[in-house]
Amino acid sequence: MIKSYFLILKVLFVIFIFFFISSCVKNNATGERQLVILSQTEENNIGAKEHPKIIKSFGGVYQDKKLQEYVKNIGNKITEKADMSNIRWTFTILDSPIVNAFALPGGYVYVTRGLLALANDEAEIASVIGHEIAHVTARHTAQRHAKATLSGIGLDLLNVLVGQPIITNLASIGMQGVLSSFSRSEELEADELGIQYIFKAQYDPEGSYRFLSRLDKLTKISSTDEQNAINSIFSTHPKTIDRMKISKENVPSSVSFKNYKKKYLNAINNMIYGDSSSQGIIKNNQFFHLELDFSFNIPKKYKVSNNDNSIILFTKSKEEIIIFDGLDSQPGISLIELAESIYNRSDIKTFKEININDKLAIYFDEKSNVKYEGREYNRRTYLINWGNGKIWRISILINPSNQDINFKSGNLVALSLHNLTEEERVIGKPKYIKIIETKLNDTPAILSTQMGIEDKKLEYFCIINGINFDNSNEILEQGTLIKMIIN
Repeated sequence: MIKSYFLILKVLFVIFIFFFISSCVKNNATGERQLVILSQTEENNIGAKEHPKIIKSFGGVYQDKKLQEYVKNIGNKITEKADMSNIRWTFTILDSPIVNAFALPGGYVYVTRGLLALANDEAEIASVIGHEIAHVTARHTAQRHAKATLSGIGLDLLNVLVGQPIITNLASIGMQGVLSSFSRSEELEADELGIQYIFKAQYDPEGSYRFLSRLDKLTKISSTDEQNAINSIFSTHPKTIDRMKISKENVPSSVSFKNYKKKYLNAINNMIYGDSSSQGIIKNNQFFHLELDFSFNIPKKYKVSNNDNSIILFTKSKEEIIIFDGLDSQPGISLIELAESIYNRSDIKTFKEININDKLAIYFDEKSNVKYEGREYNRRTYLINWGNGKIWRISILINPSNQDINFKSGNLVALSLHNLTEEERVIGKPKYIKIIETKLNDTPAILSTQMGIEDKKLEYFCIINGINFDNSNEILEQGTLIKMIIN
């Protein structure tokens, strides 16, 4: 029996080695053999399948056809110098204020509106797009999938013996799989290939250094939550700044590079900055949603997480959490009947019907605590019939062990919900970027006072315009194009 078992293992080992060798193919971009199981067609299908999910998860496509076409042209210019002419490339600007860029297999490349706002010339954007194109041409997703598959083979030999499939199901890759962090070596390889591509496209390769330096400065002045978001997105990139600078110095001086700053600034003129109308705007401790026609107050010292399907308000320690989301109403079903169909009827305490700014509403507490993010809370729920088939739900969670807190803050949020006034429709418009020319004797310190943001006006002005903070009192050359955030 033991001999038979070892014989089977030997056979499996031979199959494993054959499988390993046959899966190693030469990559035209890197010039090296790499381990891949997915075919190019399968990679293309993965990207096509996940593309709509990416758009939905990141705020949708930014609705500016001219700017979309501009970014597409930059991408196409770089892919002409890349190593995968057989791919149909797709370049998309996502309507998100977060500084982010990534790619899917099959040639899907994404940059966010927030990243475009931070960049200061076309070469900087080209460096980011070139890096993401390189992840595709180097087939990093396919390589990671192969490694995971072979690791699974090693762990599941007994499953193989009873007839389980060797190759993992492609459906298991999913959006999280294609977006999960690349290894340090893969990031370095994408840097090297990306630099080659932008060299060939005659973009100034120092754009990489400028952009990453600016990103590093932005991280330092951002809130803790914003820092964590930026660090999770670009965790490996800032470490490459010095190497990119050296790469620029090693380029022959006879080669002519361009950054197209004026062209780029004109392209992003009037682009929305920060949250957009489709996501809702926060100003002066008030949330405005122009498209859905509502507003409510935000208690002081509460943080806000504006997600695709919900708005979450919470205190620093999360002792109190307020969740705003929506439900679809059903004809002939009352709010009480709807609540009882969603929550356990036996767990609900007495309902109370109220009127919130001319809208029929109910609220109720529950007999038992509920769990949220691993912690127990008391919950009070408001359901407000907004009309047109929409019901807004406000869930208030408070720590039951803290005797100093109650539902008061959440109640005030719920009771403040109302349709927008004409004045609020003006106040609730999003900020945008305006490109202006400097006048005689203008300095960063003077101009920054016009920035339509509440805090750190000078710091943000200097960062988005690529100006050294130490030079904030120096006179700028008259006629210099700069970015200004308009409220």
